Amino acid sequence: MERPNTIELVFTAAISAIIGAIFLIWSNIVWDYLHLILGLLYIPIIYGVWYIGATVPAYIIRKPGIAVLGEFLAAVAELAYGSQYLTAPLYGLMQGLMAEIVFATTRYKKWDWATMALAGAAPSVWAAAADTILYGIVEPLTPDQRIVFWSLYFVSGAIIAGVLVKAVIDAIAKTGVLDAFAVGKAVENV
Repeated sequence: MERPNTIELVFTAAISAIIGAIFLIWSNIVWDYLHLILGLLYIPIIYGVWYIGATVPAYIIRKPGIAVLGEFLAAVAELAYGSQYLTAPLYGLMQGLMAEIVFATTRYKKWDWATMALAGAAPSVWAAAADTILYGIVEPLTPDQRIVFWSLYFVSGAIIAGVLVKAVIDAIAKTGVLDAFAVGKAVENV
């Protein structure tokens, strides 16, 4: 298995810095306003945005370690930009690892819709458990509501960090701007 080169690592760091800014906006503005609109039960439907730090660079570069590195660096950037969530780097590391496991099971060779949806949903294993244990986020919910609440983490991850990431990056790759990376070469061969 080929390791990431310097250009790919620098690209991962740069895209992670941008995604970290998105995470900060999502944490400090979007989450709060949508929480008021959607209520606690349905707020996890937007959670998938916090997984794109893993799936965006991994889908573009398609090499081992990029999902973990990307998600971790995005979370560190979010914290550096001023997030109040000191656990962000831990979340980044673990969520990136969950997505990385999915890509590793395919030996970094399958990048279809199902793989991306699964990789997008996989970080929910950590996030739902950690939010429940560390923050007690489900305390006000009934047992039936908790099942809905936790399920929405997975649905959101599959759609936002999986399917939507693949669709957007495929469209960008068709313009040629990602030709230096694996996704650009894959689009050329389609």
